Amino acid sequence: MKTIVIDTASSYLYLAFLSADKIIHEEFFLGKGRHSENFLETLKAGLRRHELSLSDFDRIYLGIGPGSYTGLRVGVTVAKVLGWALNIPVYTASSLSLLASGYFHKDGIYAVSIIAKKNYYFGKVAQVKEGKVLTLVDDFCADAQTYMQTIKDYDCFLVNEDNYLVDPTKIEFRPVANLHELNPNYLRRSV
Repeated sequence: MKTIVIDTASSYLYLAFLSADKIIHEEFFLGKGRHSENFLETLKAGLRRHELSLSDFDRIYLGIGPGSYTGLRVGVTVAKVLGWALNIPVYTASSLSLLASGYFHKDGIYAVSIIAKKNYYFGKVAQVKEGKVLTLVDDFCADAQTYMQTIKDYDCFLVNEDNYLVDPTKIEFRPVANLHELNPNYLRRSV
């Protein structure tokens, strides 16, 4: 079983190929708002490098957000088109969980953030205990002060753009029931 993993919620573009839940290809680079320009070339280069074609894949894992409005649209559009064209299922998970998943092999509490505009952050607090990932504070959007206030009571490791670490095998992806109704998690701050 082969899986394409996509996340475009942050300023980083993440693309991986899994085979039997092992990472066989991984691209993780700073895209700075250019995901729409870089994604398809990155995908084609990865396929060529491993002598794969899109028809070799059985499913797609997608980081659904929250995050960059335009970035999310790129990832979701690609996943929907590939899922529909290849007639394969799409599964989703929080981009915040995905971007911190490389740490989830170790028990602890993790506060994850993606920079939003104008001193705001998308955040989440997760705990890993005996290999299980539990959400302590679900995905939220807040100004920097509120974000820090939200996480201050947790003895946590901070995961942000300086140290994202991805391992898509460490989190649970949920199946999308109706591909045509798949929308990004455009979580917005309350005004």
